[in-house]
Amino acid sequence: MPKQWGAVLQGHEFDLQDWRDMLKPPFDPWVEVHGADTVLRSNSFGDLTSSNEVRDRAVTHIERLNGAMFVAMQGQPLQFGGVIEFASDGKHSRTLFAEGFVERARLRMHAVAVVIGPDGVPKPNPPPKESDVQRWAAIADTDDLLEDALIFFGRASPSDHGSPPTFWFDIYKALECLIEKFGGAHKFCTLNWAPKAQIENLKRTADWGRHASRSRRHPPPPNPTTKQEAYELMAKLLRKAFEAGDASRP
Repeated sequence: MPKQWGAVLQGHEFDLQDWRDMLKPPFDPWVEVHGADTVLRSNSFGDLTSSNEVRDRAVTHIERLNGAMFVAMQGQPLQFGGVIEFASDGKHSRTLFAEGFVERARLRMHAVAVVIGPDGVPKPNPPPKESDVQRWAAIADTDDLLEDALIFFGRASPSDHGSPPTFWFDIYKALECLIEKFGGAHKFCTLNWAPKAQIENLKRTADWGRHASRSRRHPPPPNPTTKQEAYELMAKLLRKAFEAGDASRP
């Protein structure tokens, strides 16, 4: 009988709740709550035989889901916090890894909508359906370039605590994946997902910013893209890319 695995998620409670809201069973991947732990589950863990294998696969899943969650709702990244093995009798054991996480103060930036019926009574929740993030994860399972784009974007943490060359490297690589996916720079710009000048300026800024030594020798573009503008534009381009992929799903 295959082992049943899960990966503990670490992060701010706001973001953990967003993952619980967005990643619901019976769709894959999904999130469960076990005691104080928010746990990522995936059918792709089913063929693994050790906690180290689960850790390696879970880290990749979390990185690309971080990218998808930022595109979907500007969520801050979560981190891997350990492996849980579920036994057939309902008990579970946890394997800890030396993963670091520092929680920072946050303000809630969005609210949950409640639908009110004509009688003034809140309507019951509709049946669960596959979320955008779950659909995008399914697409990424079969498309290496879109998966890599999400992973690079997920690694470009929306905080100012990472080193700028790492940030711009990840943004550049995410954009590069999309350009390759859709036939090269010229064809990508003709998709009209964003103004050509914005895409070109983002690429120039990221290319300049990802080379620390070159950045000291050469000035940045005349009007460099800011980090916030980079996030917003990449999120827009990624959403368009996955919408295009979603349209082709059976």
